[in-house]
Amino acid sequence: MKRIITVHLVLRFAPLVLLALLILSSEALDYGKGRAMRLCCYFLAAAVIYLAYPLSREDAVHSVRFCVVSGVYYLVANIFATRADLYEPLFILPTAILVVLLIANFLYVKYKDPASLFRKDAQWCSAEEDSRVFFSLITLLLVLSLVFISHTTSSKVPIYCMMAAIVSLDVVLHCRAYTGRTMILGHKKEKRIQNIMIASGHGSSLVSEVETGILEKSYRRVEQLMKEKKPYLSDKFTLEEMSDILKINKVYISRAVNKFTGKNFRQYVNWHRVLYAAQLMKADPWLKVIELAFMSGFHSQVTFNLSFRMFLDEAPSDMLVRLRLSKPRPSISKIEVKLPSSTIPLSSPDERI
Repeated sequence: MKRIITVHLVLRFAPLVLLALLILSSEALDYGKGRAMRLCCYFLAAAVIYLAYPLSREDAVHSVRFCVVSGVYYLVANIFATRADLYEPLFILPTAILVVLLIANFLYVKYKDPASLFRKDAQWCSAEEDSRVFFSLITLLLVLSLVFISHTTSSKVPIYCMMAAIVSLDVVLHCRAYTGRTMILGHKKEKRIQNIMIASGHGSSLVSEVETGILEKSYRRVEQLMKEKKPYLSDKFTLEEMSDILKINKVYISRAVNKFTGKNFRQYVNWHRVLYAAQLMKADPWLKVIELAFMSGFHSQVTFNLSFRMFLDEAPSDMLVRLRLSKPRPSISKIEVKLPSSTIPLSSPDERI
């Protein structure tokens, strides 16, 4: 399967890119002494970026902004850190401040909305947040230890040991971002919790980025079918029938529709029927409500009225009266209707999941 480029994927490799740029720039500038301390600073910078990696219900935009700002700062600071005595004011202490700010932001976001603590996925999200605070505290401890070592000893052995600890932290944080694991709960327990929440429909934020790409492809093809073939005009159209037509598992279709529209499959089909009926009304407001219901794929006028009110907040009869006042009665009622275009670009009809 072709790799899907997402924001999360970019953020996952951003620390590695920053680390490479810092090392290459320092080698080009040829700073000379203090190489071990400098590498410690660089790996700490990468750890800070890893800590900002977005969790399940977090907006990735904030993480992107933080990574860009902090990454630019570290690159600029590296240019001016020409001596070993400048590493502490330009790298180590600012890193400690950034970690403290991250922890404060974690706590603020978590408790600013008390209602979020009672969501159905609150336990999982809380485990993720607690895990990040745990690793943030470890990072802060390593920063303070590095400050202590730099002031108390001139030997390189403690610094190399500290560098090994920081590199190990970076490896753990990268694995955490790559696998989505908290690294605190057991792997089997984490997977079981995620599967239960996804299956129950309350863990959409836990779906991996690859599966998110599959859902997006599925939704594009569903939209393409609805726009081109209009299968919803049949009152017996079902999820199973759509699955057979598109050759996509009906679970993916259901999840895709729910993710991108917030509706279940039946509501999604009725929504398209209502839009089609509204276009018919605008083309010919002299049609009867019962005619519109059957022409749009509804099996009864009652269901048509309820769905129309639900999605357009107006009774179909009221809309017909309003439209009839502004349009004379046409001689031909059979009108070809064009539905509004989808907001998501369509994929090739030959594309398969």
